[in-house]
Amino acid sequence: MPVGEFVGMQSLPKVELHRHLEGAIRPATILDLFRKNRREYLDTPLREILPCIQITGSERSLADFLAKFEFFMPCIQTASDISRITAEAVEDCAADGIVYAELRFSPAFIRRLTGLSYSAAVEAVIRGARGARGIDVSFILVVPQPEGERVAWDTVRLAADYMSDGVSGVDVADDTRVLGLEEYVRPMAWARANGLGVTVHAGEAEGPLSVRTAVEQLGATRIGHGVRSIESDAAIDMLIDRGVLLEVCPTSNVHTQATSSIRDHPLPALIERGAAVCINTDDPGISNITLTGEYELVCEAFGLTRADLALMNMRAAECAFASRERRAALLSRLEESRG
Repeated sequence: MPVGEFVGMQSLPKVELHRHLEGAIRPATILDLFRKNRREYLDTPLREILPCIQITGSERSLADFLAKFEFFMPCIQTASDISRITAEAVEDCAADGIVYAELRFSPAFIRRLTGLSYSAAVEAVIRGARGARGIDVSFILVVPQPEGERVAWDTVRLAADYMSDGVSGVDVADDTRVLGLEEYVRPMAWARANGLGVTVHAGEAEGPLSVRTAVEQLGATRIGHGVRSIESDAAIDMLIDRGVLLEVCPTSNVHTQATSSIRDHPLPALIERGAAVCINTDDPGISNITLTGEYELVCEAFGLTRADLALMNMRAAECAFASRERRAALLSRLEESRG
């Protein structure tokens, strides 16, 4: 890939649809919050806790990846902590050339670790994003496994309550092998009927059947990851026929062992088959990556170009969960940047 293409990636206006707020916390902030809230690691340099926060290369599964969250999330204890990490995450997105981001987070996970109510968690995130400059931000509320149908109902109703404040969708995440996706059919139907977008983590730890279940039973219009769709022609055909977008996270897919290496990643095969895809970071704080870096990675590994990524961004904008007016403004901004 020409050097000029790499330079251009930083300035390319980007759309990111799959970034977990909890996985986008700055390591220095994690250490600061441990010291402030728990009086821990007072004399510990940041480099010594980085292996507990970020991928080291020794991880062998999605469970190992998710264990990073269990280490550092207890450092977050107050609404102001949540507002801070949100403000910093939005700032980091804008600095990376992201013009529209959908940050997803789990009110249930936050409540379990901090004691904050669902609504307090959501309002803290909304406050944190209010100072955003040069970037449009929406929020997706996550139903974590293995919380089950009751928490799913709480989450989708909460999301509907805050739609006017930027909450635009819901997600079923974590390791969906625990309960299976069928548990969430009714809450997701209610979410769709009330104007919320639905995305589901599928085709990552599980095979293509999970993707079909997410789309055909839960009504997902986007799939988080979805890389194992490539194992089934029927799954790919279904995605194409229904216009479902795959939120692909290349480096994260390697870190969770959804694929063994970047060179073995099914992204080029998915593109060749005609599946709609966009590139995302998933958990940039844990993977120690940026979206610009992911763009450069897929260009170097698979021969994609800046123009290819610009088209992916257009498709991502079309599939964003924002209002029609916000999508139109975003598409116009992206078109202008293409010249």
